[in-house]
Amino acid sequence: MDFIKNDTMSGWVKMPNYRLNLPGYSDRAIFEGLVNNLIHRDYTVMGGEVHIDIYDDRVELISPGVMPDGTQIQDRDIYNVPSIRRNPVIADMFTQLDYMEKRGSGLRKMREQTEKLPNFLPGKEPLYKTEASSFFTTFYNLNWNENGRIPVEEVADRVNSTLKKYPVSEESSERNFGDLQKSSVKQKRLDRTAQSILDLIISDGSISQDKMAERTGVSKRAIEMQIANLKAKGLLVREGLIMVAIGAL
Repeated sequence: MDFIKNDTMSGWVKMPNYRLNLPGYSDRAIFEGLVNNLIHRDYTVMGGEVHIDIYDDRVELISPGVMPDGTQIQDRDIYNVPSIRRNPVIADMFTQLDYMEKRGSGLRKMREQTEKLPNFLPGKEPLYKTEASSFFTTFYNLNWNENGRIPVEEVADRVNSTLKKYPVSEESSERNFGDLQKSSVKQKRLDRTAQSILDLIISDGSISQDKMAERTGVSKRAIEMQIANLKAKGLLVREGLIMVAIGAL
C-alpha cells in the first residue's frame, strides 16, 4: 500500500469552505485487491508472485492462478461468484487480522468503493480478467483520460452531477459548483477534524468510527457529532454500509 501511495498522485479542488480530495483510486479498493490476490493466488506456480504495475492511467495487480472452477472471471457476474477458498489457512489468518470481512465480497467491494468516489465516472470500474495462468485486477485512474490528466473544469462538472444525484435540499440542489466558487458570501470553513473525517471517508467509505477516532486522535463521541454535522451540511450521505462524500454544499 505504501508503494502504491508513494507512486500515484491524487487531485483536489477548493470548495467554498473545505477541500475536496479527488483520489485517483480508492485506497480501500486497492487494499481489497491486494488481499484478494494474496489469498487466492496459486502458490504451486513456481517462481510466481503478485505483481503491482503502476501506469499513468491505471494500476494493475497480477496474480498467479485462475478461477478454481476453470471459468473466466470476465464472463461471470461478480455479484454471483461463489466463494471458493484456494488457500483456507491464509484466508482464515487474514480474517483474524481484520484484512477481510466475509468470503466472496472482495470483487464486489472493490467496485462499490470505487463507484462512491466523488470523481468517479461510468466506465472506470475495476476490471477483472483471467488470462493463461494469471488473474488481472485493473484499477483505472479517475483523474486521467485518453488526453492525460483531467482539468479542474471537468471536475466541477462531476460535482454538479453528484449534486443532481444527491439533492440535499431545495436550496442546495439549485446551487452548482460555479455559483459556489463565485459566491461572495463568507462561509465558515470546516475545522481540521471535520476535514480529516471527510478525507478518510472519501478514501474508505466503510471505515468505522473507531478507526476514525484512532486516526484523528479524538473521541468516538466527537466523531459522531462531526459526522452528524457533515450530514446536516449536505456533505455526507449513507448508502447501505458505505458513507458517501457528496462533494458540494
